[in-house]
Amino acid sequence: MIAVPFFRHKINAAVLYLSLLNLRILSDVRSEATPVLTRVIGPQLISSCQDMLKRQRTILSLLATAGGVVSATEIQKYAFLLRQETFFRNEPTFYEFLPYRFGPYSFAAQREIETLTAYGYIDRSATGLAITDLGRTEAKQVDGDTARAVLAISSKYGKVPLRSLLRDVYSRYSWYALNSELRDLVPTKLPEANVAPPAIYTIGYEERSVDGFLDKLIRAGVRRIVDVRANPISRKYGFAKRSLEGLASKVNIAYSHFQQLGISSEKRKEVHSAAEFRKLFSYYEREILPQKAGELAKLAQLMKAAPSVLVCMEKEAVDCHRSRLAVQLAKLTGMETVHL
Repeated sequence: MIAVPFFRHKINAAVLYLSLLNLRILSDVRSEATPVLTRVIGPQLISSCQDMLKRQRTILSLLATAGGVVSATEIQKYAFLLRQETFFRNEPTFYEFLPYRFGPYSFAAQREIETLTAYGYIDRSATGLAITDLGRTEAKQVDGDTARAVLAISSKYGKVPLRSLLRDVYSRYSWYALNSELRDLVPTKLPEANVAPPAIYTIGYEERSVDGFLDKLIRAGVRRIVDVRANPISRKYGFAKRSLEGLASKVNIAYSHFQQLGISSEKRKEVHSAAEFRKLFSYYEREILPQKAGELAKLAQLMKAAPSVLVCMEKEAVDCHRSRLAVQLAKLTGMETVHL
């Protein structure tokens, strides 16, 4: 009875923290407020919020440095080039990209641009995006390294016409031109789209952005996500069921949810140590899976029909029930197991 209100309290506190950051109410007292919120929300979520704030300020800095109106396609490409050609290539929390309709694209960046627009930091018109006075003030808060990196990208590419910019990006980063609709700008020699060989693939989304996650699946040649979480919810953008299904469909990856092949929260809530998890997974393999013959048979047919990947949260398969599920599917299909 205590766990549910506390869980809601953590979510509400996180929303409050993000709202305060976005409204700059904490601009002068953030160092004093953060320790208090850390105790309520937890250090990992606070760190995630701060990473998001840094990303948003970087987007604002790109707009401020570019000056005038910038198209949505241009800001995506500037952010991509910032990732590829500056110190941001080694920043694990910065945006990742995947091949999309007009080249490299980040769903996470687009979502944060929409958030910044809603809060009045960016003005969106029919011709593109422009920074507001509020956004310009916030853009000045970036650190020196970020400011210099943004200036380098803006100086090099800010005056390049859009089609010329796209042709250059497609030429030098040809993987990201794979799904471009602008075929006249695409190089004649493109990397071929992979089709994964038959196998029982598994992956966890822990420590991944949704863009990096989907890009990895595209590169591996996976055609279907098989979500094996009993409760497919996530505070991490892109990984709740509806969001993951929607984003995957945009890059032509199908989605299926096999809820009955997950482990319920009731069975997980009292498990804390690695030994206890191994015991739970053994119970799952021994007692639960034998009762799921129908679901297993259906899933085995899906895995045979198209390259598919079992998806859950944990980074390492050994720390997740999907490793035990993969063993059973391998027996049913005769295919090997590959942990991505």
